[in-house]
Parts: sequence; structure tokens; C-alpha cells
Amino acid sequence: MTGRYPLNTSENNTSDAVNLDWVVNLLGRVKPLEVYPHEEVLTEILVEQALENARQTSTSPGLSLAAAFELIVAAEYYTKLTNKGWLYCPVDDYPLLVYPYTNTCPRCVIQGNFNFHQANKPPSGTIGKTTSRLLCVFLKQLFKINSRSLKIYSGVEPVDVIIYDETESVVLLAEVKAAPLITLALALPIEVQTQLGDDGEPVPCSHSATDNTFLTSSNLHILLPELQDEGWHNELISLGIKGSSISSTWAYEKIATIFADDRLFNRYFKSWVVAYSAYNKNARGRGTLPEPVYWLTNACGQPIPRPLNWPVRKTEKGYESVSDAKSSVGMDRTDDIKKGIYQVLKIAATGKPKESTITVKTALMSNIHAVRHYDEYLLELQDIVWTIDETGKAKRAGDLPPEKDLYNLFDGIITFTHSYVRDEWIERNFQF
Repeated sequence: MTGRYPLNTSENNTSDAVNLDWVVNLLGRVKPLEVYPHEEVLTEILVEQALENARQTSTSPGLSLAAAFELIVAAEYYTKLTNKGWLYCPVDDYPLLVYPYTNTCPRCVIQGNFNFHQANKPPSGTIGKTTSRLLCVFLKQLFKINSRSLKIYSGVEPVDVIIYDETESVVLLAEVKAAPLITLALALPIEVQTQLGDDGEPVPCSHSATDNTFLTSSNLHILLPELQDEGWHNELISLGIKGSSISSTWAYEKIATIFADDRLFNRYFKSWVVAYSAYNKNARGRGTLPEPVYWLTNACGQPIPRPLNWPVRKTEKGYESVSDAKSSVGMDRTDDIKKGIYQVLKIAATGKPKESTITVKTALMSNIHAVRHYDEYLLELQDIVWTIDETGKAKRAGDLPPEKDLYNLFDGIITFTHSYVRDEWIERNFQF
């Protein structure tokens, strides 16, 4: 093997029929997933910590894996850190510069105080590509430790990911929709910032947007929310000095170092799982306020209660959100669900009825299932089976020829947090 599935050529004297095997030719055109050393090191640590945390806490391994996956996504986000986009937070006589990923000061919001600041979320067009690829990096490590001889390939349009089982001659064509629940803000201590008051004397600044002009020499920290007996508090977890402004691996290396300590992963997981539960409950409109950490999650909506000085939207009616539905978690964005359903059906209808020596499976894949929208968008579709009726006259299954093949709409809806599977091969290989 040279990194690609070998094409059938005249040198092995195969027939024209075999040469036309569409799956074999597909595998011959795609490249194996390339995992870089810094990704591999961090993934090994995070997967190990996740599985150990699940054992220690007697919780589902999938929950810990979902939480761990967000740290490698955070590492990628942190590598895009810029001088602009910081927020000065002066509270508690311990001022910080904060780099938030939702539209509010993350330090203050867990105390119930909303101070608007534009989030530093990467453009939506890049999030899907990043999370899709990193999810495959995670899966590759899970296949390795579970002794699954599965190969992962980058897909070609319209397929996002291809997973090939050479031993059983099975290929999984997957549509991937993935996005983090939460990306923890970065922060660093700073001296008190002042400005001239009305009387011409220096006075302390309030919350305000500012630049970090000394980024490469900053001692950066992850702002970790922790629930203690008296309520939520922020803990600064040091990442150290960023260093070179052009390094694309520093965040991976720093996170790998600090999360090699299982005690830190356990602390992080405790906060993450509360945020996940709060997102799951989506307590807005149910008469109770959500946990404060809810306001760090993506797609958490508009603040409740809304402060009098909370800004209105610049381009639409209504008020700004802390995080809108376009940033929904996992596959929970409705546009992504609808596109994902179509893509899986399109992939299957294009390929499953064709002759091949390799069995084709299709799946919708993510880090977190459609927590809020599963029942509305997927529940009634999860058990659909289909076939192609060239006559256009079949009304019942009995109207079809008895040898007519039937296909699952979804052989699997695969995520760390909840999967729905209709196929034995997927069931065996995607146990989280």
C-alpha cells in the first residue's frame, strides 16, 4: 500500500466489470486522513483521560469523549488567537484581559451579570471543516485503542468522510456535522486600566473592548468555570507563554501538557457536563433560570433577564444574542440536520443500488447528537427504509419483486453522546 487504495489496472489483468466497481475506484481517488504529530499527541492524552474519567465517575464514556473532543477543537481555535477582540474585565479588584467565544464577558456571566462583547468565534465556513477533520482524528485514535482495523479517508464531494474495513469489505460513507458545546475563554491578569474622568483625574475603566498588544509574551490562561459550595467561580489554568506569533501548534502542545494531569480533566469534565445538561434542558421559558454556565454554551440565545443596556441587533430586528442558533452544538443546527438528511440520502441513492464487491453503509455523524431537535427532525425518519421503483406504480412492498433490495435511510446516526444504529457492522465498530 502507498497510502491509497490500489486501483484495478491492466497489470493485474482484471476485467472491465471490476474496473467499473465504483467503490473501488472511489477508494483509489481519495487520500488517507493525515494526522499531524501535535494532533496525535494531544488526542492520545485526551482519549486516555476521557476513558479513565468515565471509569472513575461511572458515567458514559461517550460523555467524557464528547467533552475531551472539545479540548482539541479549542486548541485549534486558540491557534487563531489575535491581538484584537479582547475584553477588559475589572471586577473583584483583579482585572483580566479576556478573549471570549460567546457575546458576553465569560467571567461575569457565571455570576449572573451580562456585559456584551463581540465573540471571537471562527467563521462558520471554517468551523465545519475543522471539526469534521478533528472528529476523524479522534475516531482514528479510538479505532486504534479498540483494535479496529479501519482506515479513514478524506471524502470527495458529496461524501465528507470514508471509513474502510478491508477485512470485511465494508465502506462507510458519512456526512459529518460537528460543532463544540463550549469553547472556554482565554484570559490573562493585567494591571488596572484607567481613563480620564469628567474632572480630569484618572478613574478606573469599566468593561471595554481593547487590544492585547503584547500577545506573544502574554502568560495565557484558560478561564475554567467551577461549581463550588457557594456557587460558580472562575479558575485560571495557566497555558504559559504563547511565544512565536506564527506557531500553529503551541495551543496543542500547551493543552497536552496541562491535561496530562487527570485531576484537571476531572475538574473540566464536571463543569462541562453541567453545561451539557443545561443545554439539554434548555430551561428558557420553563419558569426557571438555567445554570449560569449555560451562557457559555453555543446557541444559548438571548440573556435572561435581559439587561437594560443590552444592545439591539445592527442588521436585524430584536436584541443581540449571547450565542445564536447558527452556532448550534454538534449536529443540532436545523439547517445542518436538513442538509445532513439530504446528503445521506443522496449518497445512498447514488451508490447503494450500484454493483460493488464492497458493501456500502451510510451514516450521519457528529460529536453531539441533535439534543434539542432530534424528536422534531430525526425521530420520524430514523427507521425509514427505501428502494427504487422504476415502474412508478408500487404502492406496497408486495408490489415490488421479491428480490428487490431495501436500504436504510440511516445505517447509523453516530455521535459520542447518543447513537441510533440499524446496522450490525456499525454497532460493532462505533461503541462509545
